[in-house]
Amino acid sequence: MKKYHKTDIAPVEQENERDETYQASNPQIDKRRTSGNYHIVKRQRSYTQFINDKIEALDLPTKVRKDAVLMCSFVVGSDGAFFKNLSPQEQEKFFAECTRFFAERYGEGNIISAIVHTDETTPHLHLNLIPIAGGRLCAKKLFDRKALTALQTDLYREVGAKWNLQRGKEGSQAKHLDTAEFKAKKIVEQARGEADSIIAEADHNAERKVKIAQIHADGIVASAEQTATKAQQQAQKYLDGIVQNIEAERSKPTPKRKRQAEEEIALLRTENAALRQSKAIADRDRSDLFEQLQKAERRAKGKEQAFGMVSDMLAAYPDEFNALLNKSRAKNFAPSFKSHGNDRGGK
Repeated sequence: MKKYHKTDIAPVEQENERDETYQASNPQIDKRRTSGNYHIVKRQRSYTQFINDKIEALDLPTKVRKDAVLMCSFVVGSDGAFFKNLSPQEQEKFFAECTRFFAERYGEGNIISAIVHTDETTPHLHLNLIPIAGGRLCAKKLFDRKALTALQTDLYREVGAKWNLQRGKEGSQAKHLDTAEFKAKKIVEQARGEADSIIAEADHNAERKVKIAQIHADGIVASAEQTATKAQQQAQKYLDGIVQNIEAERSKPTPKRKRQAEEEIALLRTENAALRQSKAIADRDRSDLFEQLQKAERRAKGKEQAFGMVSDMLAAYPDEFNALLNKSRAKNFAPSFKSHGNDRGGK
């Protein structure tokens, strides 16, 4: 909560009721999301006009002092983790319950505005009210230290506990931060959080890339070892075959008798002669076959030429060709007669 005098109210209104054209000094404000800000309570007058009308209706016996507190502004919210688990409808319900708590405690007619900002790091409610009690301005009495402690306790009990929130530590000696200091602190915390996230992600990516590279390297080494082993096995098998063939030939017994050696030599000579004769016959057959093939190709070529000539003649002289063809057919199929009897000298 912060207290404001008359000259401080207009800048607070500009910041609270901002649109996309608002020139923000707070770097946390994202103008692309400003249109998503919404009201729980909205008046048809400016903050100053609403306050003036309200004070005028009080009919105070004396004029309001220049240094009087005319507005008390509350920021109500929680951490980012709380809102991430809520839908937009649930968030609006939470802020509506907070506004209802203030309205019942300080009077709904004294609330100047209640607007939710969704364009910063976390959603939060700006609730502004006139500190009126007993028909007079009394911010000092309404919001002394004891009253603020009770306010926080009661707000937790009636609203926060229902939403599983925790109350701040009572009697804490932590230094109170004004709005600017609080926002600066939040900016630093957010920057540190983002930096930690970036570093963690970079470490994770680096570790993952190392693992992937190791897997690829292991695969390449395993494949190379498998290929080398296979090649070695094939080479060994080939060499073993050669050795076995040599050993088999070497193990054959050498003929000990001259007669046996002569018989083997004669057999080899006979087989060699037979092979030469078979080769000569095969060579002649191939030569004859080649000559017959050439003759067949020449005959086919002649027939192809004759067919071409006939086709040309038919195309050039179709009538003459048909007449010649009919004459040839008539000659080939004409009946022939042979004399059998009345020749001179015959029977």
